[in-house]
Amino acid sequence: MHVQQIENRAAQLKEQLSGKIFAFPVDEANPFSKYAITMELGGGNYKTYPKLLRINEVAACIKMLLEQLKAEGIDVDYSRDVRFFSYQAQMDAPDVTMRRLKKSNVDNPLIESGVDVMPNPDDPETMLFSARGILKYSMLELLDKNPKGAQFMDEYFKLLAMRRYGKTAAAIKQEVRRMSKQEAIRWVERTYERYVSDSQEIMNIMRSIANLGS
Repeated sequence: MHVQQIENRAAQLKEQLSGKIFAFPVDEANPFSKYAITMELGGGNYKTYPKLLRINEVAACIKMLLEQLKAEGIDVDYSRDVRFFSYQAQMDAPDVTMRRLKKSNVDNPLIESGVDVMPNPDDPETMLFSARGILKYSMLELLDKNPKGAQFMDEYFKLLAMRRYGKTAAAIKQEVRRMSKQEAIRWVERTYERYVSDSQEIMNIMRSIANLGS
């Protein structure tokens, strides 16, 4: 992947998910793919690291870059500004770094208590899902090849396509299917924040799916 291709991909990711620093495998299907890293400087210009890196090198590079920017007085935040992608092929690689990343998912739950799910005040033994929680659950169902989850997410992909995500619903679906569960959930968090203006839109999708099944 040449520098221009890396920057074009980063520009596409920025349009879809915002962010400032982008890191991603140059070959999504290769478990041992090296990663490209680039930073948007403003005005559509990018500064791209000249070498492709291994995932642990990318993590160290991002950490150093954030520290350097903060030392220069620039307001940067990992969650807001960094988009670090690993797809299923890389997550399944027989690599110590990847095993540690998978293990860390225990401390970084996919469904967050108090945000995605919360106790039902009318029945303390049951839980209520927020709109974002429903979306996350449906994404996990999609990745586990559950037809209901796929049906729900198809409607969400259509919503994103109408909101100028930059891809058709079918292309968005293909993009998501290449992600690990962890990355897909983080993708849901970012797209929900950026493209969903009213949580009722997610509830409407759920209602329409329920009506089709009745």
